[in-house]
Amino acid sequence: MDSGWALLLSAVVTGAFGVVVTLLQKFKKENASDHEVVMGMLKMVYKKQSNVEDKIDRVDSKLDTHIQNHK
Repeated sequence: MDSGWALLLSAVVTGAFGVVVTLLQKFKKENASDHEVVMGMLKMVYKKQSNVEDKIDRVDSKLDTHIQNHK
């Protein structure tokens, strides 16, 4: 293989890997933003769930008090 073909082959390989690295970086950035969105949604669900648990605890204590009043 002469130096011309070697130079052409190295340019093609370098270009191909450059495209692959660019695509991987783009997917990495999208993954990070998707992760951020999902974490925000999970925080909302956790807040709603903790509020529900607080309400259940309050209803439970009110029910206990009500049952004690009937005894």
